[in-house]
Amino acid sequence: MSQATITSVLYRILWDTAFLVGPPLLVSTVIAFVIGILQAVTQTQEQTLPQTVKMVVITLMLVFLGNTLIGPFYSSSSEIFSNFHRYHR
Repeated sequence: MSQATITSVLYRILWDTAFLVGPPLLVSTVIAFVIGILQAVTQTQEQTLPQTVKMVVITLMLVFLGNTLIGPFYSSSSEIFSNFHRYHR
């Protein structure tokens, strides 16, 4: 297998993984920021509130958008395994 092939396959998997992880990470960051501001304004020192809200929102996000997020990763993996015989020397 040439170095260019390995690089292109790894780049595609990395990009698809970033597409899969990016939206939930962005949503959890925004939620943590908003809840942190609300806790600072109300002077609430509850530690489990941001974690609980983030877990619920990310779970709902993955339930409703899971197929959309996993689609590119699944197609890349399927293509790699179907062309696996070409990668071997």
